Amino acid sequence: MVEKSVAQMKKELQEFYFKKVKDYLPEINRIRKHERVNTICMLFVFLSMAAIFVLGNLKLEKLTFIFVVILVLSMAVLMFNNKNSKSKSVTIDVSGESAVKGRLMNDFLKIFGDNFKWSKNDSNNNIRDFLMGIAKLNIMGGILIGNIDDTIVGKYMGVNFRILEFDTSLSLHNVMAYLALAPFLIGCGCSMFMVFVFIVIIISTIINVMWLFWLIPAVIVLLLLILIYSLLTYVPFRGVFVEFDMNKNFEGHTFLIENAPSNRGINFNHADFGEVKLEDVEFNRKYKTYSTDQVEARFVLTTAFIERFKNMKTAFKAKYIRAAFKDKKITIAIDAGKDLFAMANLNKDTDAQTFVELFNEILSVLALIQALKLNQKIGL
Repeated sequence: MVEKSVAQMKKELQEFYFKKVKDYLPEINRIRKHERVNTICMLFVFLSMAAIFVLGNLKLEKLTFIFVVILVLSMAVLMFNNKNSKSKSVTIDVSGESAVKGRLMNDFLKIFGDNFKWSKNDSNNNIRDFLMGIAKLNIMGGILIGNIDDTIVGKYMGVNFRILEFDTSLSLHNVMAYLALAPFLIGCGCSMFMVFVFIVIIISTIINVMWLFWLIPAVIVLLLLILIYSLLTYVPFRGVFVEFDMNKNFEGHTFLIENAPSNRGINFNHADFGEVKLEDVEFNRKYKTYSTDQVEARFVLTTAFIERFKNMKTAFKAKYIRAAFKDKKITIAIDAGKDLFAMANLNKDTDAQTFVELFNEILSVLALIQALKLNQKIGL
C-alpha cells in the first residue's frame, strides 16, 4: 500500500473541513458552551454542598443560608440549561466533545489512512496494568489514578502504533479513585486539625481570650479551599503515550528523560543502566539518557530521531517529553498539560485552526516512523 504524501494529506484536510466541518461549527460551539455552563454549575453545587455541611455543623446560620441559596440557584440554572438544550446528545452525563468526536473523528483520521481508528475510553485497557507497564519503562513515577480518554490505533508504513490520551487531573472519571484515598486523607487531616484545636483551647484558656475560638471555623474554611485548590491543580500527567512496534531485533532497555534537579519520582536500578552521552551537546544538556546497552542506544538514538523528538515537543507544546525503547516497542510520553486531540474546547470556539493543530499533532507522531526507520527490518 502506497502511503499518502504530506501534500496529499493537507489537501484532504482542506476537503474534510469544507465538506464535513464548516457547516457544523455553530452546532459544535453551541454544544461546548452548553457544557461549559454545566461544568461551572456543577462546581458551585459541589462547593455549596461542602460549605453547607461544614457551616451547618458549626451552627453558622447566616453563612449556611447564603450557600443554600447558591446551591438552589446553581441547580436551577443547571436544570434550565439542560431543559433548553436543542441537542439530545448533550446531558450532564455525556461530554459534548464526545458527541463531536463520535461524529467527526474517524472521518478525520481517514486523512492519514483507512485503517486508523478512534475510540473513547478504550475498554480493552486495564488502567492498573497500563500504569504498571509504564512504571517499568522508567519514564514515569508512580501514578495512583488516571483515565485513558481518547485512543487512536492504526498502521502506517507497515508499522502498528497506538496513541493513548492519559489524564490524571480531577475529572469526573477520576473522582472515584480520589475518593478511594479519602479515608486515609480525612484521618490525617482530622488528626492535624484536632491538634490545632487543642492548642487554640489551651492558649485561649491561659490568656483568657475566648475570641480565639473563631479561628477554628476560619481555619476549616481555609483548609477546605486549600484542599479543593490542590485537588484541582495537582496533575502528575496530562497528555499522551505513543507506542510503536519495532521491526528490529532490539533486546535492551534504553530510556531518556528531561535533565532536571530531581528525578520526578522515577526510580530505577542505576547498576543496570549506564548513562549515554550522545554527540548532540545541546540534547545532552536538556536530556539524560540511560541504557543497558550502549551500542543499541546509539543505534536507535540517531540524529534524525533526536530532531524529530525535539520537533514533537514543539508540535505538542509539551511541558516535557520522554521516551523508552523496550520489549521491541518504543513508548513516548508527552505531557502537554492540556486536552490533546481536541475538536472542541470549553474556553474558545472551534474553528479551522483547531483541525490544523490536530492534524499537526498526529503528523508529528507519524513522522517518527520514518525518522526511526521502523518500517525497515534492520538487525543489530
